[in-house]
Amino acid sequence: MIRKFFLAIAYIAVGVSVLGVVTHYVGPESNILILASSFVPLLVVVGVVGIVILLLARKWVIAAVATVVVAAAMATQAPLYVGSLDEPGEGTTLRVLQANIMLGESDAADLVQQISRRDVDILTIEELTDDAVQRLADEGIDQLLPEQFLVPKPDGGGGTGIYSKFPLSDEHLLPHFAMANLSATVEVSDSEQLALFAVHPRAPYPEPAWRWADEMERLREAVHSRAAQDPEVPVLVSGDFNSTYSHTRYRTFLTDGFDDVAERVGAGITPSYPANTWYPALVGIDRMIIRGLTVQEFNVVDLPGSDHHGLFAVFTTAGATEASNP
Repeated sequence: MIRKFFLAIAYIAVGVSVLGVVTHYVGPESNILILASSFVPLLVVVGVVGIVILLLARKWVIAAVATVVVAAAMATQAPLYVGSLDEPGEGTTLRVLQANIMLGESDAADLVQQISRRDVDILTIEELTDDAVQRLADEGIDQLLPEQFLVPKPDGGGGTGIYSKFPLSDEHLLPHFAMANLSATVEVSDSEQLALFAVHPRAPYPEPAWRWADEMERLREAVHSRAAQDPEVPVLVSGDFNSTYSHTRYRTFLTDGFDDVAERVGAGITPSYPANTWYPALVGIDRMIIRGLTVQEFNVVDLPGSDHHGLFAVFTTAGATEASNP
């Protein structure tokens, strides 16, 4: 009876890995399947447990089949582990911090201290409230990052902002999104610009999944359209994507020269959420996507008081380009 119980567990575990492979490639609009695809790395681990049980039970043929299935599941995550840091570009160094501050409740003093200590040039921030804007100002963020494009929200979840050392122009609140998604041009120098997006599309659950899918598609269109307007201008998309690398609609961003930074440097799944629990963060929904930048550093960082970890990256532009705007 005990042997049958563990074999049943093994079969379920391998089936879970099959689910992981399918959801990684199929791109469902089912809330349950999208939730499953968020946890593909964990499903892989479960599949390995199933293989171990099958081997202990001497189910050699089934264990071999299960190994193929789990290997296929591992292959979906392998690209995140094979990259490396770039050689520095010839242009300007940009030090960027990404932070979801949990309904405006993150520790403002710590965040400003990190900005100072890391010599941050650009901050993208989500779940920004009016109160959080004031607390950050009280801690001195305006002196460190005086150029600002802020769209705070009273309820916290929908507010987004850009803080910068460099002047900002061409600022836009992208229309028809549940939460604020922003774009701006960063005037890095007289001859260099950066097209910057601070993003926070809606979550794929618990709301109907098609709403998330629609926002992801429209956000991709906005990013790629901006890149097509000025092909020589580097692009950075930074934020809480409410998506992981295992979501097909996230990976559709990664065409036409765009790279996921974690994949580019081989940083792995970079789990960032949830960060305020007794167990480690499980999913990497805070992401950075780039085109035309090199990457010298990329790390997950703590954000005390938030349910997200932050991301910190050091980029350099590939070289001077003609500014598109006079």
